[in-house]
Amino acid sequence: MILRPKLIDDETLFIELPAPMRSLGTTVYGGGLGWADSAIFRKVDKCFSNPSPQEYARSLATRLGRRSVVFLTAADIREYIYVALERKGVRVETVATVGLTHPACIGLEPRDLKGVGTINIFLATNLGLDDTGITDLFRSVSEAKAGIISILGLSCKGLPAVGTVSDATVVVAPPGPNTYAGLGTTVGFLAASAVLEIIRRHMSRRGSRDYIRYMEIDRYSEYCGIDVKEILVKRLSLLINQLRRLAIIPWIGEGYFEEIARTLEKLGEKRCYEETGK
Repeated sequence: MILRPKLIDDETLFIELPAPMRSLGTTVYGGGLGWADSAIFRKVDKCFSNPSPQEYARSLATRLGRRSVVFLTAADIREYIYVALERKGVRVETVATVGLTHPACIGLEPRDLKGVGTINIFLATNLGLDDTGITDLFRSVSEAKAGIISILGLSCKGLPAVGTVSDATVVVAPPGPNTYAGLGTTVGFLAASAVLEIIRRHMSRRGSRDYIRYMEIDRYSEYCGIDVKEILVKRLSLLINQLRRLAIIPWIGEGYFEEIARTLEKLGEKRCYEETGK
């Protein structure tokens, strides 16, 4: 076991490493390239507005007397997710908290946000990595998270999301000779699989209304209830709309998008009529 997560109280999760490791991350404290012997996940208010979050996070680490990376989140710390995977002697362990409000979307203009949701990921491996290798591992985690969130359908105003606006990720590994940790390597594959399992477990705790809300299409009908078929139709409609708006496949004409959109709309209307007669 690499990570030793322990709840200190309802608002603080402390994760100890067996020894100091090389670290790379985006936390407000302990981020960048450095060393870490632990991590702290701290729950803060949804409208957290401390003028110096870095100082606040530093004080938490100082209080425990450790070289910690510090994550701040509005998510319930007690619902943290732990995943461990191993293959061919390579082990990956991760602790995460997930909040999917206030998504970060491609094509959306920057805006000020006071209350934010956060995907916080702390991932460790036993494979020795050099500085390029740990950067490659960070890339693998980031690519996996972005791809999974996009497939899930998290969106804002119909635009595809790749995370939330305040996500933080830290990867740690012992120093070693390995330079590669992309998705084509064992450690990269395990890291991506761990991120996938994190999102799976989060979604297993959430219901259909939460999913509809994540896709920002909860105003889809005042008559029909929510069922799996309707959710899938809405998810496909959202995907078609995203492809259309971003125009990333320029050789698909507008007429094709309109035809598919009408077909999906009719599927939703048919199910609604069958259930309500409206």
